[in-house]
Amino acid sequence: MAVFRKIITRNIKKWGKGFFSVIAVSLVTAELISIAVIELGLIAADKPNYLIPGLRPFWVNRNPDFGIWHEPDVEYVHTKSCFSVTYRTNSYGARDRMRQSHGKPSRVVVIGDSFIEGYGLNREDRTTDILESETGIEHLNFGTSGHFGPTQSLLLYKNLAKRFHHSIVLFGLLPDNDFTDDDPAHANSYPNQYRPYFVEKNGNYVLEYANANQRGILERDFRREKHRFFNRLLRNFTYTSNAVNYLRRLYGFNQSRLKIGGKASASTYSGYYDFTQKQAERLIYVLEQMLNEAEGKIFYVLVIPRPADMRTEPSPLISILNHLGEEHEKLHFIDLRKWFASQRRWTDFYRDCDGHWSPAGARSAAEALLAEPAYRRFLRLD
Repeated sequence: MAVFRKIITRNIKKWGKGFFSVIAVSLVTAELISIAVIELGLIAADKPNYLIPGLRPFWVNRNPDFGIWHEPDVEYVHTKSCFSVTYRTNSYGARDRMRQSHGKPSRVVVIGDSFIEGYGLNREDRTTDILESETGIEHLNFGTSGHFGPTQSLLLYKNLAKRFHHSIVLFGLLPDNDFTDDDPAHANSYPNQYRPYFVEKNGNYVLEYANANQRGILERDFRREKHRFFNRLLRNFTYTSNAVNYLRRLYGFNQSRLKIGGKASASTYSGYYDFTQKQAERLIYVLEQMLNEAEGKIFYVLVIPRPADMRTEPSPLISILNHLGEEHEKLHFIDLRKWFASQRRWTDFYRDCDGHWSPAGARSAAEALLAEPAYRRFLRLD
């Protein structure tokens, strides 16, 4: 009997060593493959930054009015294959230098998503900082990443940015994903994310929140962040975790587009052309609500193209926006697509690793605004 137990024990140890050897080899192989595909730019996943994460993340899903925002007074190192930058927030959570609410009335409040925030850019390379440096007029940056749609920008302006004295509002519209970010039919693309949507009911739009049970429960958010610490640790120290997270998000996004009959490929979809009538109607409603909140201030919409948008045929989106501008005296539009197309090597305006603006792209956007006669007139530059 003792001999039999020894044989069983020896076999278990042997099998255990073999099992763990297979696991170890598999993990190492997965890491090597992930290193290759990320470093070669085959997928736009983050790179590990080899920093111990804190319990306070940079982007948090906590604001009761508009959902995702930045934690105040936080520093975050963001690393991908084509950039490594440090983000810092001020006391009210904006990625910007500290601003006084009672500043000069000629200031510009800037709202929008990751292109406005300056995703992957040093602060001095962002469009808003270039505009401020060139004009001497403050451009307060309230942009944020996190699939931040026009409805969220409206609510951010209404509940936060509007408190700061200003005379002009500049809103960055990204057709590439702003239609889907604002569409309740796409809510499943952002599981567990607290998000506002305007839902059409009986001919009216009603503001509703996805995952509303998370609203304003700060203590639970902190507990959840503690549970997420291990996941962030893996992302900060392994390529594999970043590759898996990227592919999972991409799969969810494409599945959502397929379910509602949209285009599945992120490389062929163009928000300048491929939106639905309901999505267009919702955007018009949100823009008109922004105008109401601006209370007679000059309101500029900066339409931001992605490479898939750079076509020559007329865009139905621009036609809609031009018609809307004719109905509202204070509403103005600048389509960067036309400006970019006139520049040499406009393809250099986008990062190879994720499609956001390079420093050259952000600067060209600033130059487009500075070349706009009406914008210069409103800023009293001429």
